[in-house]
Amino acid sequence: MSDVLVVGAGQLGLMMASAGARFGISVDRVDHVSGELLPGTSSVRFAEDPLERGKTYPVITAELEHLLGNPLVEGLKDLDGWLNPQTMDLLPARDQQKALLDQLDVATSAWQELTSPKQIGEARLRLGSDLIVKSIRDGYDGKGQWIISEHSNGDIPAEAFGNIIVEKKIPFERELSLIGARLQSGECVYFPLVENYHQHGMLRYTIAPAEKAKHLQPEAEVMLQKIMKSLDYVGVMAMECFDSSQGLLVNELAPRVHNSGHWSQSGANFSQFDLHLFAITGRPINQPVKANGMSVMLNLIGCELNPDWYSLPGIQCWWYGKSWRENRKLGHINITAYDLPALISKCAELLPTLDDFHRQMMNLCIENLQKKSV
Repeated sequence: MSDVLVVGAGQLGLMMASAGARFGISVDRVDHVSGELLPGTSSVRFAEDPLERGKTYPVITAELEHLLGNPLVEGLKDLDGWLNPQTMDLLPARDQQKALLDQLDVATSAWQELTSPKQIGEARLRLGSDLIVKSIRDGYDGKGQWIISEHSNGDIPAEAFGNIIVEKKIPFERELSLIGARLQSGECVYFPLVENYHQHGMLRYTIAPAEKAKHLQPEAEVMLQKIMKSLDYVGVMAMECFDSSQGLLVNELAPRVHNSGHWSQSGANFSQFDLHLFAITGRPINQPVKANGMSVMLNLIGCELNPDWYSLPGIQCWWYGKSWRENRKLGHINITAYDLPALISKCAELLPTLDDFHRQMMNLCIENLQKKSV
């Protein structure tokens, strides 16, 4: 009998299965659309009754949270192994997520629901002239978002009203995320805060640790612990934040392993995938979770695989085996070094192997790293 079933057949479940193999934790995946089973890291698909098969797993977790109304998932929810039922029902909806943060007195940007265009004026008066509108469900990587400014109502489709929230747009110094895990015992462990760079709503690169924000680590841990404890959550959760003049503000929560934690595969003594599997299967973590030097994670988006990435020292490429699509995350590169100058040097070595777009991103990352040494 396998130990864990992951709902979802994407890269997060695949990397979870790969991590599990190192520790003797057997991880299978189920495609939540087709219902096909993918054992371990195999790409072979088996047509089985997923609900009957699901009964054989002591733990059922998910690599994505946007599963509302999926018939397979609705059936899996009734099984004993389904993990974190309260969290998986609540957090995928942005209005419920924001309401939870308010209830717990965890700082977040001011917000309200938006049910009709007439409320835009009210929102401006209450929240300010610069606003961000987000879909309550299913929006990610910048999708399902609109910008309202002093001179624009954001061209929000009429059918979106009633399924969106509006937030005060927050000027911030940097975007941060904290990846933590809550164990079955209730103990929590955390990776260091990392700095993220987004463009058009999609994560482009991550720098770990976020050295200039490490004074915020205790505060961030208290916030995430309060959230996970309130939900009786077990496993890895990601908390994305703004470092702003108002202090640390939570932007979004993800009840799963997260893109901004990929650096940990080569840059920490535990990866986020290791940590999630240990937590949900009840295995003890007998050493502190810590970073090994400094890391950069670069997302590979809508590009071709370059074999040269596998020959560069200090650089790991993870390729997901997905079909090509514009703006699709197809892989990522982890760059790890023991200090900042060495990390900058390794990033520079990567530049000639990248296409124009990713070279631009890496040059921005190098500039960011160089500022940290001043």
